[in-house]
Amino acid sequence: MVYDVRRGRWPLVSSVLDEDSLALVPSEDASRLSVADEADELPTAEALELAESILQRLKPTDRHEMGAMVYRNAVASGVLLMAVVLFWWLTVTVFGDELGSEKAPASLIMGWNYMVVAAVVPLLVFVATVLMKMSRERSEPWPGFLAGAMLILGVFMALEPIGHLAFGGAPPQLMLHSARLLALGVMVYYCASMFLDALLLSWVRNLLTSFSVDISPLAMPTYEGQAEEEAPTA
Repeated sequence: MVYDVRRGRWPLVSSVLDEDSLALVPSEDASRLSVADEADELPTAEALELAESILQRLKPTDRHEMGAMVYRNAVASGVLLMAVVLFWWLTVTVFGDELGSEKAPASLIMGWNYMVVAAVVPLLVFVATVLMKMSRERSEPWPGFLAGAMLILGVFMALEPIGHLAFGGAPPQLMLHSARLLALGVMVYYCASMFLDALLLSWVRNLLTSFSVDISPLAMPTYEGQAEEEAPTA
């Protein structure tokens, strides 16, 4: 039997050439996953498609590189998470009065004060990042639709102080309010993105360990091959 590997479906179809072997046969791009001939138990088609999508996007060269990527992304996301917590604590609570947080005008959305807005914007960015990952990896439209709406709402709330400055005659100190909100949103996005990538790669490693599925190394071009390609033809 043969797996027909196409974007969006991995159906198990019969093969008249060899009914006792299993193989992943790419129809367009080369597949990174291969199944052993003696495999007794296989993951579901959805799990194989998700693992293939993760490998094609993150492009680890082999299992060792996959583990290194999990480690790097996990450490970097932890560093960013603590940076977000300390940045929020220092700029919103400890030095909030010095930065004019109490004098910031209430948001047009629900009349929230600056401290509530500074908590809602990172939350919106985090949820939107999770939904974007879900939409991309699982090829589902609704999570991406909701993620886009949440991102626009978060950007509006982050730029709202500048709007008050431009149209309401507010003090120039409001530019610092927007700068803090944008910095929080960017840090939360990269923190969530790297941690989710680490989780996805860890899941793929567990999948490869639990089943008779392996990852094929990336074909790295050699110097001689590149020289031959660049050589002019007569």
